[in-house]
Amino acid sequence: MLVISGAILNGCSRSQPDLITQPELARPVQVLTNNTYVEGRGYYHAPHFGFYPHPYNFFMPGRGYYHGGDYSPEPERSSLTASAPGKAFNTASHVDRGGFVRGSTESSHVSS
Repeated sequence: MLVISGAILNGCSRSQPDLITQPELARPVQVLTNNTYVEGRGYYHAPHFGFYPHPYNFFMPGRGYYHGGDYSPEPERSSLTASAPGKAFNTASHVDRGGFVRGSTESSHVSS
């Protein structure tokens, strides 16, 4: 029982980053709109959180509509028109509290 309690308390006592000595952690996340072009990276696809060589839903005869690195016969429909590169969550409301991860498939078992 003490092992479990210690593990839980250890996770709760994790200190928060010091934004004064680590100013790079305080930088705002850059949000880009769909099809923003960045030289050397390509076109930003907001629903896929990354850059690609063609604009979002670009139509190429014989291949279809391009989105997220693939072609499909129909254009992709998404209500997401802006996002932060590499971030699959709403950066305006996400808060890291250093606790348990919701939806985690990991579990701990204690055998007696």
